[in-house]
Amino acid sequence: MTRNAIVWIREDIRIEKNEALTFASQNHETVTALYIYNPKQFDKKREAQKWWLSKSLENFKNDLDKFNISLEILSDDEIKIFSNIKKKDDVTVYWNKVYEPDVISNGKKIRDIFIKNEISYKYFKGNILLEFQELTKDDGTPYKVFTPFWKKTEQTYLNKIPSKILKIKKKKKKKRKQFFLKKLFPQKIFYQKMIGLKN
Repeated sequence: MTRNAIVWIREDIRIEKNEALTFASQNHETVTALYIYNPKQFDKKREAQKWWLSKSLENFKNDLDKFNISLEILSDDEIKIFSNIKKKDDVTVYWNKVYEPDVISNGKKIRDIFIKNEISYKYFKGNILLEFQELTKDDGTPYKVFTPFWKKTEQTYLNKIPSKILKIKKKKKKKRKQFFLKKLFPQKIFYQKMIGLKN
């Protein structure tokens, strides 16, 4: 197990029920939350969406500070950024899955980079109740009709022993600008210049 962890933040800008962040905090000495601002994805977004992102990251940073976990922001393409991590950085990367087809395709490329560069990584279930392969018909094929799928899902969860809710573990120290993070954006500059918010 590496000493350091990076948790790649995407749609999961939250402390609670964030499996990747919780797991990293339980198993590593230092943890950095990393948000990658890819300008291509935000060029055509409305001002309100950018404002929501800036406020969400601001609140998330305040929450992370309580656990001595830093939030770092990089602006570039995700594949370029993750290609810079080397084995000597002694880091494991974690993330929660996003299920959009183009995001899944991007995630596979990033996974291949990690395998090639011998970087430890682990991803967790995203904002869904079940992965498609977790619950199948008796013959092992996926459900095509909702009602029998829901009945089996409901019965499975009614019979299941609730799992223990894991909480984020507070880190002893907060480490900034670690690993390969060289082009960091101070929060204020990020909100004003990168996102383009005036106030």
